[in-house]
Amino acid sequence: MADPATAHGSTAATLALWEALGTTPPPAGGAVVLLARGAAPDLATACDLPLAVAAQAALAELRERTGPTLATVLDCAGCGDVLDVALALDALAAPAATPAEARVPAAGGDVVVRTPTTTDVLAALESDDPGTHLRERCEQWPPGADRADRAGLADRVADAAEALAGAAAARARVTCPGCGRETVADVDVVRLLAERVTEQASALLADVAELAGAFGWSEDEILAMSPWRRRAYLGLTRAGA
Repeated sequence: MADPATAHGSTAATLALWEALGTTPPPAGGAVVLLARGAAPDLATACDLPLAVAAQAALAELRERTGPTLATVLDCAGCGDVLDVALALDALAAPAATPAEARVPAAGGDVVVRTPTTTDVLAALESDDPGTHLRERCEQWPPGADRADRAGLADRVADAAEALAGAAAARARVTCPGCGRETVADVDVVRLLAERVTEQASALLADVAELAGAFGWSEDEILAMSPWRRRAYLGLTRAGA
């Protein structure tokens, strides 16, 4: 059985991704994943890619590290019970070719809606009204559109924006076996990936600390070992404790 900390890539890659995610503001986590997977040459370029692309990359990374199902928990919206959820990651994936923009017919022309980027989100978070700021960056209304026009098309524009979000707007639906109520929850695939990578990195660092203390080896020497050999040395160390 493969070492779970190296189910995708090397131990060094796991630690590098853990460190990058831990030292970057959470809203930019998807861009960090794009950079780590080679989908962008630098972080600035990754931040200018759509959130849907970043979320899809995080979902792919998560699946490679955990397999097709992720065990998680969710609070029931009805009775408050904690529900064990086997999250099927393939069901969260977006269509292979999610468009970058959509058009909603309106009086005087179309409303052009584009999927937001990490750059858009970071800029919005610096404003007094992030939601409004993000919409203003990602929606282009025809000249002359007034408040009534915007109100009348608000739902259709919001639906178009959600469709463009792809895996960045993933949701899970679970029916509570106790009260029978269905709970719908947003699924932040980047956050789930960060949690998984943190778990794997913590396990690796614990192994390094234990073996370094027992044998005086450096981190590089320990991580260069195969998972099989590292477990064997850990077994010897614990057997002698």
